[in-house]
Amino acid sequence: MPGPQVSQAKQQLNIIIDAYLSASEVERVLAACDYADIAHDGITRKSGEPYILHPIAVSSILAHMRLDAETLMAALLHDVIEDTDFNKDDIAEKFGKTVAELVDGVTKLSQSSDKEYNKAASFRKILQATLQDPRVIIVKLADRYHNMTTLDALRPDKRARIAKETFEIFVPMARLVGMNEMADNLEHLCYQNLDLDMYNNVQTALQQTKSKRCEYQAIWERKLNELLNQYNIQGRIKKKNNNIELLRHFVKNDINLQELTHSHAFEIILQSIADCDRFAELLEDSFQVLSFADHIRRPLPGGNQSLSMRIKGEKTTLSLTIQTELMRKAARFGVVLGENAPQACRSAIQASMQNLNVLVDGDCAKTTFNELLDYLHQEKIWVYTPHGQLHELPQGATVVDFAYSASLFLGNHAVGAKINGDTKPLSTPLSSGQVIEVITDVLASPNPDWLSFINTQKARRAIQNILRDQDIDEQRMVGEQALNRALKLFNRSIQDLTDEDWANILQWRHIPTQERLYEQIAVGDLLPQLVANHLFAQDAETGSNSTRLIQGTEGVDVKYAHCCNPVLGDPIQGHLTRRGLIVHRARCHNLLHEQNLHPENMMPLQWTSEDIEDISFTAYLCIDLSMDDEQISELIYECRKAKSGVESVRSYEGKTYVNVVVHNRKQIAQLIRDLRMHYGFPRIIRLSQPISISETTSKAS
Repeated sequence: MPGPQVSQAKQQLNIIIDAYLSASEVERVLAACDYADIAHDGITRKSGEPYILHPIAVSSILAHMRLDAETLMAALLHDVIEDTDFNKDDIAEKFGKTVAELVDGVTKLSQSSDKEYNKAASFRKILQATLQDPRVIIVKLADRYHNMTTLDALRPDKRARIAKETFEIFVPMARLVGMNEMADNLEHLCYQNLDLDMYNNVQTALQQTKSKRCEYQAIWERKLNELLNQYNIQGRIKKKNNNIELLRHFVKNDINLQELTHSHAFEIILQSIADCDRFAELLEDSFQVLSFADHIRRPLPGGNQSLSMRIKGEKTTLSLTIQTELMRKAARFGVVLGENAPQACRSAIQASMQNLNVLVDGDCAKTTFNELLDYLHQEKIWVYTPHGQLHELPQGATVVDFAYSASLFLGNHAVGAKINGDTKPLSTPLSSGQVIEVITDVLASPNPDWLSFINTQKARRAIQNILRDQDIDEQRMVGEQALNRALKLFNRSIQDLTDEDWANILQWRHIPTQERLYEQIAVGDLLPQLVANHLFAQDAETGSNSTRLIQGTEGVDVKYAHCCNPVLGDPIQGHLTRRGLIVHRARCHNLLHEQNLHPENMMPLQWTSEDIEDISFTAYLCIDLSMDDEQISELIYECRKAKSGVESVRSYEGKTYVNVVVHNRKQIAQLIRDLRMHYGFPRIIRLSQPISISETTSKAS
């Protein structure tokens, strides 16, 4: 006999689903609820509550979104296989194959004593199941959301671990499939459990300025309504709770506390795209517009469509989202809407799904998991086909990456491109918002030189597959030609290589013949730029640190660029010069300029590890705070406490500039977090290089 809590929860679920499901569907959902109740009989949660309350809560969350009966049944049964004696076949027999597959998709794996492997394998399995049926990730996200709302019963360390995992995986996954409302709710709960002090400080600042913010919001709301009425545009204006957005920017160090409390947001929901365009024009005529973006014609990842504007007012800024009701709904729920979502939304989500599909091709679960994390957290750009189809790519992606993202045919036969109508080379790095048209020739084939500048795994795998399919004689010819092009940087050719040069190369690579070297180059196992650098880089003095730090650079002279000062853990790319291989941060402006001019001299690079303790780098920080002598002394103390050295501290024009000595990128991030906490959360940014200050007050350790 179920207790009063369980009976009440079942009754509430019944009320929700009765409003939109048929009688037979309601009956099936409630039968699944009873089945789960029996399966979890006698099991309690950490809070002491009956376990069945959790799956009922998950199902209720999805019922509020009007999910179908099969999804609700899967939500009710989602822990049955994992936690009870019932199996997939039992569920299939009782509730059908589809429900069983959904339940199996969200079920964790525990086939190894290695917890990290089980975690990786489980996420790989979820990815695979999601690609077959997106409802898997919908159930998983609802499951995680309810778990995040009940973390109070867990130990602080476990709460932090779950919050970190949620922030790293489930929040970006929710955005990827367009479930932005779910993502916002999860992200908010993550901040509460990851850094409570910072969260409380932001909430305090927002609360203290609430009355003044409400006053400004009322003024803005009146002005916007007057504009709608004046021009007889039908629609509604909704104050947007942008606290999570402000919190996100604050945590990311994009804004300070003052900016946080002077920013307001409204949603303007109109009846048609024409009304949206007209109202945007009226706003431009009536106010000072700081920024404008048309994401109706060119949707954002996740399928978000709107006209986005920032307007300047007296002592405030206003963020506006102008869209139709359907666009608003799609931006909140994304994949949940299924076929009811706008075509642009569905196509954007599909593009992201295709990117995920590439990740599950490999056999190694841990590799897949690491690639997933990289994909979810790398900075991305979004570009469009001439027909308006969205493609999401990592920062630094080139035309070749885009071509392979669009189709294998475009990638394999690409010979050139038009970017916003202008003819550009295939190596051109892309920027968000561009329209890309790939020019093809059916007789053309991939060039091994492309491997030096491409940025995506999909393109790399496709090119290498084509290259490996060539016959051996063709491979050798292609490899020879590629090496010849690389040697041009040093004003040499293959004909200039002496017997001594060849002996040097073959010994370095531990291979028997020149032909074998050409084969390695042709299939992408060896970049020809490395060979040229090994032989002819001026003043080659390969340091043990360089060899140890960067993969595949043994025997190569490695230097670090002074224009961007990379630190261990930064995304990096190499630029081959006559002075050797110069390592840049991946988005360095100098590097992008060079890539446009000489793409054949680019090289993708990876650190061997991100946790080498006996290596030091200098990083340059700018703090939005003018510090006195006492504060500077505190700063030096805080840096030393964080095991960071201090080379200099300078105050200039209301800001403080600090040169610190660190081991890696993670240490910089932690130091910035610690300093923000200590000084009341000023904005702190990392500079590419030290600034030149003629007259400053300076202290050094």
